[in-house]
Amino acid sequence: MNVSDVVIIVVAAALTGLIAWYFFGPKKSRRADIDDGVQVVRVTVKGGYSPDLIQVVPGVPVRLLFDRQESGDCSSRVVFPDFKVNQTLPAFETTSVEFVPEVPGDYGFACGMSMLHGTLRVVGDAPSTDAPGTGTAVVLAEAPPARVRDHHESEVTGAAQSAALATGPGGAQGVTVVLPADKDPLGAAAAADSADAEERERDAEISDLKRRVIFGAVLTAPVLLAVMFTELFGATWVPGFLMNRWLQLALISPVMFYTGWPIHRTGWLALSHRTADMNSLITLGTIAAYGYSLVVTFFPALLPANVQSVYYEAVGVIVTLILLGRLLETKAKAGTGEAIRTLIGLQPRTAHVLRAGVESEVAIEDVALGDVVVVRPGEKLPVDGQVVEGRSAVDESMVTGEPIPVTKSHGDTVIGATINQTGSFTYEATRVGADTMLAQIIKLVRQAQGSKAPIQRLADQVSGYFVPAVIALAIWTFVVWALVGPPPVFIFALVAGVSVLVIACPCALGLATPLSITVGTGKGATAGILIRSAEALETAHKLDTVVLDKTGTITKGAPALTDVLPAAGFSAEEVLALVASVEVSS
Repeated sequence: MNVSDVVIIVVAAALTGLIAWYFFGPKKSRRADIDDGVQVVRVTVKGGYSPDLIQVVPGVPVRLLFDRQESGDCSSRVVFPDFKVNQTLPAFETTSVEFVPEVPGDYGFACGMSMLHGTLRVVGDAPSTDAPGTGTAVVLAEAPPARVRDHHESEVTGAAQSAALATGPGGAQGVTVVLPADKDPLGAAAAADSADAEERERDAEISDLKRRVIFGAVLTAPVLLAVMFTELFGATWVPGFLMNRWLQLALISPVMFYTGWPIHRTGWLALSHRTADMNSLITLGTIAAYGYSLVVTFFPALLPANVQSVYYEAVGVIVTLILLGRLLETKAKAGTGEAIRTLIGLQPRTAHVLRAGVESEVAIEDVALGDVVVVRPGEKLPVDGQVVEGRSAVDESMVTGEPIPVTKSHGDTVIGATINQTGSFTYEATRVGADTMLAQIIKLVRQAQGSKAPIQRLADQVSGYFVPAVIALAIWTFVVWALVGPPPVFIFALVAGVSVLVIACPCALGLATPLSITVGTGKGATAGILIRSAEALETAHKLDTVVLDKTGTITKGAPALTDVLPAAGFSAEEVLALVASVEVSS
């Protein structure tokens, strides 16, 4: 072992230590400021969360102001699984998320695709109610969403909040007008607006990704086909100009910088936050391959003749395929918000109530406990209640799955969003707003989409170590090839190190679980199957017996004639004719 080998080992060890400190060393935490009894922290969302370590005290409401300064599906949602918060973050707007941490400890939060991560650290004891600034604290964890408009006319929603603070795209604080939670008690309008905004943003991203993928595929295809047929199959009919390095550079450079821009931007931003994801690996690997190819193209004399190969086709293929994967993932998530919108659409917008003996039509958010509601044939029930007068059949298949309408009379309980069939009746509102059964179902679906399966927690832990480990492995792969590899050792060592970075992409590790949970719970809710949590979805594979309490649970929801079993002396045709004659006027 000579001096140069020792230097290589020492430098590699130093780089490994630096990587360990950079990714796993202590990070500065941001303590929350107390503002009128609420702990407030502004979090910038741009390729990561800044700060990503937030320190608060228990027992005092926390308001996190997420200032999202980017677009794209990855950071469009923030999830606090321990607090059952699953909140949409509109692009270039500030969204308030509020809850009350009660128990000290570290609580992770992440984006909807589990690629960006942060930690909420709850330390110390709850402050005394006599302490300055804490006497007006209000428990907001179970309050429904509120709507806020500032002077930029941007509308922001917060899951589990009764007030929100918003700023416009310019970042300047505007004059906020808070709509009380009781004006939208179900959160229907806020949830619908939030889901629509998310869908619009996702549609825009799909269009952008589609353009970039098509652009990359068109420019990469001739280079890839030329290299494959020439080097793998020894084809002689391939035009020589397609193997020209300068032409390949001209074709692949736009792919590298235009098609790959979303990957490179996210990768470098992640590294700047002292974290790393799959985009970071792809960025480092493609830059290394592209940079090496540039050296071969511009300064071939610096390298031995047997290693003067360019890797432009590899750069183009990697960037285009990774972006194609992102396009497919984004498309898979599109429409998962349809479950929430479908449930919200079940609720009528108005109700007929009797007040002081006068019937009037009011908005559903104005229905109060104790109001007497009038329901006519064919109308949906606006809220839950108890029948006071009248008798009718009510279709409750939306809740129970039972296709046969249920007769309701004095004293019976009725459920909001079910459909009155034949008669008219009045009933007293006993549960309104967020207390109705429909509101609880919507809340359950939201919480399920924001929950984490046990396997996902493990995947998050592994992926946190995986990327730094791959970078360190690439460094030591370079060292091993530099020490014992064939000449020219430096070139082969560089190629080996770059290969490790390019091959070791943890796409499935980081994305498969959160994507399957989001799609699974959304599709299930659309089909009438409510999944309580991600843990329930994961453990469902252990079921060996399914017990059903009624036929309506698994049928089409409407009775149908399947068999005719006539009594002696009658044929099936005669029985059907008699039944049809009886039912002809019904």
